[in-house]
Parts: sequence; structure tokens; C-alpha cells
Amino acid sequence: MLTIRKFAELAGTTRRTLLFYDQEDVFRPAQVAANGYRYYSYDQLYQLKFILQLRHLGLSVAAIRSLLKTNDAVQLNAQLANLTEHIQTEIDNLTLLKKTLVERYQQPDLEMGGRLHTPAIIERPALSFWCSPQSVGCTDEEISALYATFYTMIGSLKLLNKHESGFLTSLAESDPTGYPTANFRIIKAVSLIDAPDVPTLQRPAGRYVVATALNDMASILHALENIRQYVTQQQLTIDTEMWQLNLNEQFTSKAGSKYISIEYQVI
Repeated sequence: MLTIRKFAELAGTTRRTLLFYDQEDVFRPAQVAANGYRYYSYDQLYQLKFILQLRHLGLSVAAIRSLLKTNDAVQLNAQLANLTEHIQTEIDNLTLLKKTLVERYQQPDLEMGGRLHTPAIIERPALSFWCSPQSVGCTDEEISALYATFYTMIGSLKLLNKHESGFLTSLAESDPTGYPTANFRIIKAVSLIDAPDVPTLQRPAGRYVVATALNDMASILHALENIRQYVTQQQLTIDTEMWQLNLNEQFTSKAGSKYISIEYQVI
């Protein structure tokens, strides 16, 4: 017979684990002496190893106790089948997390370009965006509700992949007076990870009039007015779609970063 310490060493476990299994009526010593000392036989090693492996696979103590009492192979197979499904779900989740992290480190850092409110012409590549099915006004309540719905649709992990995000609205001629009552759709640049059943749109490649602003009404209106004047002075024609893009992944208010980029395609 082996003392609890010797048996624990042989089984590659701990005295505390053996005491716990005894208390839970999962695995009891072969003999308990009058002084309370526990003793185990060598033959008990095989059952304990089986129990330890079931625990390693993720079966609960209650499930193991039930299996040992019934010695039901069919029940064991059912438990392990359920566990297999759980493990596959965890694998899928970890795979998605890994893809998100890989995408994040492949993206360039977002930087604020140019002086605040000062328009400039910048070449932009074509880029696909997921977009919210609905458009809302620019109140905190409306935007927060749309934001929560949108990132539930595309997956909250996409918040961390550093792909471009922001809003799209129709605001002809960069007219500041129309901005406070405009409706906005949330957009997020499409990544390698699918988001089925979410609408997409394309930002065309080409030249864009771009101005940086703070994410507050006064600064945005200032930038829009400067864009309007710049377009007039340069005798340009711009599209009616206004792209309002975040320059940082840390949002401060209304699903936007501290600094934003306001962009119109030159047509």
C-alpha cells in the first residue's frame, strides 16, 4: 500500500487533488486507517489516470462521478462528443482572434496629416467598406445605438484590426449648414475576415480633397467651410459623398476618434 504522498507522486498529481476527489466521491483511497491516514493500492493508479485525463479534457467532476458510477460507455461517448463540439468552437474563436491580430500588425499606423482645417489634395486607393444598413442623425443616442448594432453584425473583434472606420453621409458642396441635420451611415473597411449579410460599398480610387478636424461640431464645420472655399478657389468639382474617417482607433465620442479626416472625391 502507498501513502497519499507516494501515490500522488506516482500518479503525477498532488495530495490536495486526491483529497478533493475523495471529498467529491470521485476517487477514494483503498483504505483509511484508524488515525485517518489514507492508503492507496498500485492498481488504483489506472483509474486515477483515467479520471485525470477526463478532467484534462474538460469534463466536470460531477460528470466524471456519474460516468464512474454507471460505467456507461454510451454516456461517456455522448459527453466526449459534446466536449468535441465545445473544443471546435474554442478553436474557431482562437483562429478568428489570431486572424484579427495578424491583420492588425499588417496595417500601417493611422496618422494625422497636414494642419488642422487646411485642405489638401491626396490620392486615395479604392477600398471596400462594410456599412450599416440604416443611417441616423448625429445625436449621441442615435449613433451609439447604430454603433452597437453595426459591430454586432460585423463582429466586435474588428474594432481591433486598425482598418479604416468612420461615417459616410451625403453633403453636397461641402455645405456646413447641412451637416448638423445630415444622416450618417457607419462604415468599416472590409478585412480578410468575412462578415456575411452586411452591406458593402466601394470608395473609388482617385484624388480627394482632405481636411483634418477635431471631432466636435465647431471644428468639423470649420473644416467643411475651408473645403468649400478651397474647391471654389481651385475650380474643382467634388462628389456629394462626404467620407468622415477616424484617425485613431480610440474613440472619444460619437464613435469617432479625437481627430478625424473629412474627404471628398474630386470628379
